[in-house]
Amino acid sequence: MRQVFSNFLNIKLNHQKLTNKLPNQNINLNKKLTNLKLSNLQLTNLKKYQPQIWLTILTLGLLTALPISQSIAKVETQQIATSQIEKTYQEKLFETALAFTLYFEGGYSNHPADFGGKTYKGIIQSVYNEYRQQRGLPPLDVTKMSDAELMEIYQTYWQSSEAEKMHPALSVVMFDTAVNFGTHNAVTFLQQALGLPQTGRFDEATRQALKIGNNRNTALQIINERIIYRYQRVQETKSQMAFFHGWLSRDYSLWSYVQKLKD
Repeated sequence: MRQVFSNFLNIKLNHQKLTNKLPNQNINLNKKLTNLKLSNLQLTNLKKYQPQIWLTILTLGLLTALPISQSIAKVETQQIATSQIEKTYQEKLFETALAFTLYFEGGYSNHPADFGGKTYKGIIQSVYNEYRQQRGLPPLDVTKMSDAELMEIYQTYWQSSEAEKMHPALSVVMFDTAVNFGTHNAVTFLQQALGLPQTGRFDEATRQALKIGNNRNTALQIINERIIYRYQRVQETKSQMAFFHGWLSRDYSLWSYVQKLKD
């Protein structure tokens, strides 16, 4: 009987202990449930505001990139403006050179003593024939040359003599010399003025020397060499006296013309 009572007592005590633990476990469980609900709520809120968050991040990114984009655009604009200014300068320089040359080469000539033969606005028939042949066109009288063809040939003289890269005074002199004597002889005059071997080719030695001699003095020296050549020409070939005064008028006028050009 005592043994039964003792077992009953132990069962009751264990039941009370178990009952006492339940409230704590319930509290812990409730805390976990509460925390879980809070986590779900935070996750729900995060999802709710996710578009706004991404929009904010994107906006901040755009605001950060905007100054960089503006800087790049500014640099590109400046480069375009510089290029346009440079182009305008080159065009005006070419027009300045062309104005002088056309003054002396503006008409038609076919003098029997002229070794160049038929000439129209400074372009001899053989040069015009070569120009048309290179383009697959049939021969045509030089007097029938269009203005567009004339300007294209002049541009060839301008570029092949590298006049566009030179000091304004030297640029005008080189172009006029190329039209009057041919590009090969124009480069020869330039090399002579720079104290170089006269090859007639625009080689690296000529370009290096031009870095120092790219100025008005070199231009005037070329004109001086032209005048000396004229005297030698008429002494060697008497028939060329027919052109002598016209040549000297051109050379001295060119001297005066480039003296007035600004650096």
